[in-house]
Amino acid sequence: MAIFDDVVVNAKSAASVVSKKAGELFDLSKLRISLASLRGELSKQYQALGEAVYNNEPAEEIDAIKAEISSVKQNVQDIESILASAKNSVTCPACGEKLSKNAQFCSTCGTAIPKSKPTCRSCGAKLVDGAKFCAICGTKVEETAE
Repeated sequence: MAIFDDVVVNAKSAASVVSKKAGELFDLSKLRISLASLRGELSKQYQALGEAVYNNEPAEEIDAIKAEISSVKQNVQDIESILASAKNSVTCPACGEKLSKNAQFCSTCGTAIPKSKPTCRSCGAKLVDGAKFCAICGTKVEETAE
């Protein structure tokens, strides 16, 4: 019976790993869909800005559209950062080149690459240095060797 018990334990362990990976892939897919939606929203906001400028709308309305564009662009950058970290790469803040995660300077334009704080593998929130659990979703932080 001990062999049967070992098989059951191993099967449960394998099922857990597969389930976890499937969940991570699902989360990444949701992020990609959100990114596409945000890029569509960004295009709409740029179009609205162009129409507002063309129609000589008041400065307050133009400023409101610019603020919305800045907010959407920040959300796009945050999601791109999460997706890049999942791919073990970073994006150059100056030229957009995809670089290895360990890059300190961009190989295309020479810009210094800032080191980003680690993010939660579950929800993507930025983690506090030394955190053992995510403050947003409670997911345990995995130890990484650097």
